Order: sequence, then structure tokens, then C-alpha cells
Amino acid sequence: MRTRTTTLALAGLLVATVTTGCGNAVTTASEVKADGAYAQIAGLPKDQQVAKAEELARKEGRTLSLYTSMTADIATPIAQAFEKQYGIHVSVFRGNSETVLQRALQEAQAGKAGADTVETNFAEMAALSDNDLLADFNGSALDKVDPTARFPHWTASRLNVFQPAWNTDLIKPADEPHSWEDLALPKYKGKITLEVSDSDWFENVTKYWLDHGKSQDQVDTLWKGIVANSKVAKGHTTMMQFLSAGQSPMEAMNYTYITVRAAQKGAPVTHLPESGVSKIPAFGRPNGVGMIKNARHPASAWLFYHWLLTDGQKELVKLGLTPSTKVPGDKSLKGLTLVPFDVEGLSDKDAATWDKKYDALLRGAATGK
Repeated sequence: MRTRTTTLALAGLLVATVTTGCGNAVTTASEVKADGAYAQIAGLPKDQQVAKAEELARKEGRTLSLYTSMTADIATPIAQAFEKQYGIHVSVFRGNSETVLQRALQEAQAGKAGADTVETNFAEMAALSDNDLLADFNGSALDKVDPTARFPHWTASRLNVFQPAWNTDLIKPADEPHSWEDLALPKYKGKITLEVSDSDWFENVTKYWLDHGKSQDQVDTLWKGIVANSKVAKGHTTMMQFLSAGQSPMEAMNYTYITVRAAQKGAPVTHLPESGVSKIPAFGRPNGVGMIKNARHPASAWLFYHWLLTDGQKELVKLGLTPSTKVPGDKSLKGLTLVPFDVEGLSDKDAATWDKKYDALLRGAATGK
């Protein structure tokens, strides 16, 4: 079974080739150009940076290459809104977060600038940062972002909030889950779907249980019970399609915005109980935006970074996503019990061990044991 472990391991191997081959890092012509553009913008007072970025973007040809793991129904309107505001054409490469990371790293290995900017999941943004592929941003947009959402070389642009989801035709109010522990109940035997790469969810739930008084044996027993109730699938959008069609009664976890958007389209799905208030701890994982160091269109990349943290936040709210800043009218967290996402535990050198633990755990579900 392939999980995020494989891709992150590949990340280290690919970038090691780029940065340590023959003992010297390769500096490309595009990197020199990008460095100059980023430096021109960064060297100005903050109230002059946007104008300078717009001026340089015109000279670059008003083009932007965006790599993102946003679903197509999110990525397209986001690109269109940015293009409408700045007149910059956006070329979008969309894939799951592992694919986005792998492509960016392979292009770095080849010395080829593909992406100008990347917007994807926490772990993949951290990998790009750790491998020195992202440029620094010092624009005024950061003033709107909480310090806890600022990371080395990238910034949280939105939160993907983890919650169970279920088909309301198949799971009636009396059988709704009210805790993560409930997913281990025998009544859910054969009714749950687990996503194969959700090791960050696995880590957060595990640590939450341990921090709130459960022993490791109790935690292990709960996970075994959850897996015994489950089958596995790949991709949150695919899982929601199964859920909406009634092919799966419940998902152990999906992003709340995916569930809400499906419900808005008429699917019989929800992540909230009949009361409208969930007591299940909701983990908001930061997804972020970063500028590629050797971008072919660095000024456009800078403008997109700035826009996504300012006017773009309003666009995210319109699309039902959870912004990383406070936006009037945002109701994406209504009815949820939000708890901190364990950024530190998934940032250290041992983070890959959670992928391995989750992979090993899922083998029982994958083989039907």
C-alpha cells in the first residue's frame, strides 16, 4: 500500500540529488532572475510592494503557473478571481498533494522551473520548505495572519477541517457518531471508509486521546476496532462520491468543506449531528501557499501569495472553505468544536513514523482481516 511515506521519502532522495550532487548546488538562470524580482519587491516599503509586483508582472507577460491540490471546483474559481483582479492568466496543474510535491521536486532535480507558486497540504509544503525550494515573503498580507499560521517560507492560506461524514439515508440520527471513539463501535461493522494517506488525522486523534487520559493500550484497542469496521479508499473526493451515492454509509474522516459542498449539491450527506452541534474534536490542518525560488514569473507568484492571504480569503469563504484569517461572514466552523492541529508533532524529523504506523494499521482493513 502506498501512503505519503513513499512520496516524502522520494522527496528527500530527489532534492539530495539536486543540492548535494558534486558538492555544489546548481543555480539556474531563472533562479537568478527570480531572486532579483523577489529582492526588488521585498526591499520596498510594504505599501509600495503590490504596485512594484504588478509592474514586474506586466514585464513577465502576465502569466502564472499554479500547482495545487485544491479540487477542480475550487481551483478554477480561485484562478479566475485572481485573473480578474490582476489580469494575470493562471495555468493550473491540479493533483493530490503527493503528486504536486513529486512533480515540483522532479522539476527541481531537472533544473526546470515549472511552478511559480504552490498551494497544497501542510506536510507537502513543509517538505518543499525543508528542501529549500521556496522563497521568502515579507508582504503586508502577513499582518492579517496569526503567528501560528506562519511557517518557514510559506503561510497557511486555509484550513482543512477533519470530521467524520455520513450518508443521512443510511445513518439515522439515533446512530450518528458523537466521538472519534464511536467509530470503533460494533454497530458500524462494515460501514466505515478510511482514506489510505490520512496519517496526519491518525496522528492527531492518537495524540488527542493520549493527552486526554487514555493509555497506549486503550488507544491501540480503539484503532483496531475502527479498522475492523472499515474498508479503505484513495482520495477524499472519491470517497465523497461513494458516500453521496450510498455506496458507503460513513467516512471515518473527510474535510468538512467537501461534505458541505456535496450537501449543497443535493447529496444526503453531513458532518453534523441532528442537533447541528458536533462535540467531536475538529482538527483544522493548515494548507498553505509558497513561492518557488526559481519561478519563471516571480512577480506574479508574489502577487498570488499576497492576494490569497487578502482578497483571496473572501473568495475561499464564498466557496465554503475555512480561511486562515478572520473574514466577515465565514460560517465554515459553525457547529464545530475546533481543537489545535498538532503542527509540531508532524514537523519534526520523526514525522514519517506516523505514516508507517498508519500504513501498518491499515493493512488489516485492506485485506479484510
